[in-house]
Amino acid sequence: MAIERLDRIEKRPPSLPDDFGKRLERLKELTGLSWTEFAMLLGVTTRGLAKWRAGGPPSGAYFWAIIELARRIPGGYRVLFPDYDGAEG
Repeated sequence: MAIERLDRIEKRPPSLPDDFGKRLERLKELTGLSWTEFAMLLGVTTRGLAKWRAGGPPSGAYFWAIIELARRIPGGYRVLFPDYDGAEG
């Protein structure tokens, strides 16, 4: 099979939504945890978590941890991705 054309693959993740910090706060509320407990669960410092809440992007590994946590909490995935139709939660 010949490959006729290869487009460059975008290596940067898409931009986070402007309200990512608020979505993260809502996800934390669903867990019932304190901010310190929430940070420990994700394996990040409370300072790092504060940066995300202020709109800073988490690295890929942390972002995946946030997504995995959201999948395990009823309604959590919908908090992060409200327009996604295939989510169970």
